[in-house]
Amino acid sequence: MSEAGGSGAAMGRTPNDQLAALIDEAGCSHGALARDITTLAAERGLDVRCDHIDVGRWRAGMRPRGVKPQLVAEALGRRVNRPLTLGDVGMEGRGGPSLNLALSFAEDRTTVLRTATTLWDEDLKRSDFLRRGAVTAAMLATPMTDWLLASPADPAYRTGRMPRVGVAEVDAVRATARMFEDLDHQYGGGHARTAAVQYLHAHVSPLLRGTYTDAVGRDLFAVAAQFVYKTGAMAYDTGLHGLARRYFVQGLGLAHASGDRALGGKVLALMSHQANFLGEYRDALQFARAAKLGASGHATPRVHAMYCAMEARALASLGDTRACLRALREAETAFAKGMDGDDPSWIGYFDAAELHDEAGHCFTALRQRADVEYRARLALGDVSDAYPRSRTFCRLSLATAQLRARDVEQACATATTAMSAMRQIKSARVRAYLRSFAAETRPYADVPAVKDFHHQARELFEAA
Repeated sequence: MSEAGGSGAAMGRTPNDQLAALIDEAGCSHGALARDITTLAAERGLDVRCDHIDVGRWRAGMRPRGVKPQLVAEALGRRVNRPLTLGDVGMEGRGGPSLNLALSFAEDRTTVLRTATTLWDEDLKRSDFLRRGAVTAAMLATPMTDWLLASPADPAYRTGRMPRVGVAEVDAVRATARMFEDLDHQYGGGHARTAAVQYLHAHVSPLLRGTYTDAVGRDLFAVAAQFVYKTGAMAYDTGLHGLARRYFVQGLGLAHASGDRALGGKVLALMSHQANFLGEYRDALQFARAAKLGASGHATPRVHAMYCAMEARALASLGDTRACLRALREAETAFAKGMDGDDPSWIGYFDAAELHDEAGHCFTALRQRADVEYRARLALGDVSDAYPRSRTFCRLSLATAQLRARDVEQACATATTAMSAMRQIKSARVRAYLRSFAAETRPYADVPAVKDFHHQARELFEAA
């Protein structure tokens, strides 16, 4: 349906001469502009509708609602072949945040802070365009390149603003970030993501704007970067992929502000992991390789091994067996060189079991069952099971390999074991893995083990 009313009727309003001039310059009809806006919105995953009548009303001075001012500026910008602001189209102050909010990398700390805090605010408001708007991996190529080419960060000290921030305040944020990371690993991204955003908004933002020395400031920005990329990872885990990518870009900016190149590489590794999950394999490979390149000389062996594991997963998805095996060997060689105490705290999750788990995923993609089973045994041999979500992924990956080898009953038994942990894990990714496995069992629908598996899986999905 077209927009009726807006925030007031056009009658009595001042005509929007700037918009009218741009429509004339573009040489398009009101109907053509309306179609452009609808198409652009669909590209972003937004359900926005308008027609020539709406455009005529906006030209006469009516205020469009929601994200429409941003869409008008971008659609006309494409027509006239230059970027346009809300002010250019006569709609400044009439719309919400930019549709491109938080998708640009900034070297300047002030810009990073302003953008990140706006992102947290809009996330807490449950802004529709953040949750539903599509953000492709290709849109992250520019932030990735900007980070690679960025000059070293300036000193991080700030003066004249309260509160005064010291080591104790930074340690408190670090401990809280660790708590949310543990919750994420145990119960999935859907368990406490909103609480994490609230903490960023209420506690981390004031500290970043406070007073601190250079040493404390760099530590503070590093911890904030970890908190932000973890919040993004939680959004990724719950299926909010566009929102996750905005958090990742801001995590990259905060990591740069801290002067920690290896930490920036960690963010790119997360971008690679997500792109691989979404089937954007070439982009996943570029993100992983950019992490290795950008952190060269700054990453510990274990951190470098993690970058290589992401590279291997992308190569496996692309079907490049030789290059995948080469990347895995590089990962294992680097991991073996690691020394306890040398690594940053944020790489603690990447233990031997996690490395074997990543290799297992590679071999599942390459359809090499024996290697999958070998790696799964090593990954699942950790009786502490500190990372139940990761081990659930491992079991479902193993089940998929067994099914593809036509060991149907064993595959269903493995998948059923994985399901036992899923009831407490709020993770769209875990459920996507289970749905994918279930889809591959369809040729065996009459097998009793498959019927039993589907019955249990249906109960699990209904309870979610």
